[in-house]
Amino acid sequence: MKDIGRKSAVQSVREPALTRIAQQVRANERIWEAFRRIELRMLDAPSVRAFVSVLSVDLPRSFPHVHAVTLTCVDPEYEFARLCARELEPDLPDGALISVEPRSYVQVFGPAARPFLGASSPSLQREFFPGMAAPIGSVALAPLLRDGKLIGSLNQASLEPRHFGPEVATDLLEHLAAVAAMCLENLRNQERLRLDGLTDAVTEVPNRRFFDRRLAEETERWQRRDEPLAMILVDIDHFKQVNDCHGHQAGDSALAQVARWLGEGLRACDVLARFGGEEFVLLLPNTTAHQAGTIAERLRERIAHASINLDDGGEGFKLTASFGVAALEEKQGGNRVDAANGLLRRADRALYAAKAAGRNCVVNA
Repeated sequence: MKDIGRKSAVQSVREPALTRIAQQVRANERIWEAFRRIELRMLDAPSVRAFVSVLSVDLPRSFPHVHAVTLTCVDPEYEFARLCARELEPDLPDGALISVEPRSYVQVFGPAARPFLGASSPSLQREFFPGMAAPIGSVALAPLLRDGKLIGSLNQASLEPRHFGPEVATDLLEHLAAVAAMCLENLRNQERLRLDGLTDAVTEVPNRRFFDRRLAEETERWQRRDEPLAMILVDIDHFKQVNDCHGHQAGDSALAQVARWLGEGLRACDVLARFGGEEFVLLLPNTTAHQAGTIAERLRERIAHASINLDDGGEGFKLTASFGVAALEEKQGGNRVDAANGLLRRADRALYAAKAAGRNCVVNA
């Protein structure tokens, strides 16, 4: 009887504990799912204003105890402010996008640029939440970093003093900030591309000039980090026959459709550009040669199994393409220019080998 009583007592203690654990697991799953939805919306944002709206409007809606979200950026030339002002939709809360002096970040995040979670203060509220009238109880401020450089911060405010504190884990917050920094840089690059005339008129993808600029940036980044950088050169097979048989307008339509297929599934950090004539190039950061080869094979099949549809309603036709793949994986001697030129040469040789092997195939350098 004593054993039965003891087991019953243990069970009565264990069951509430297990219930609490199960409830916590479900709560964590809901938080992860909400963060995932916000992340996908950020990645899909077509403009700086739409991106800021995801953070300042959608994020508080997803988390009831977060009462305001702002985005601050180092914007000495008011580039982001102009981009937001140029667009009328969607509506943004007052003070959603703020330009902050770099010294303000140092005071909050310190030299290590770590997130700050804790009690708010009048000065913090004025600096990071100027559109919020009610006194803020606690804040979570996360630095936005690209290549080790602080470009802004993602800021959340709660009216509850205990909602954000030093004991709260920051892994989700730091992940969201990393995605936000990447999106912000990508949107700025897209706008610069439009403004600088770096878009190919036929395919509406970046041109060779833009690609050369990004190749220089990515090889410099590769030198600083222990992350691979892959390149895929693409050449449409027998493209001259398309122009000869169907006309140059059909050739332009084919180039545009191939560009769309090549761009399917690319990440925000990836680069697709028209390299010249019927050649395209993809630059894939943090991608190994093997991974790039797999991507190239998927793209090859996509093109080979599709049909070019003509704008005038004429009969469509098939195309194939050849792919040359190369990558920078291990740190090498020489400077950034040598690394970029070497990567391009190896991808070009691989493309030549693919064409020599009968075309419609992938060759990895």
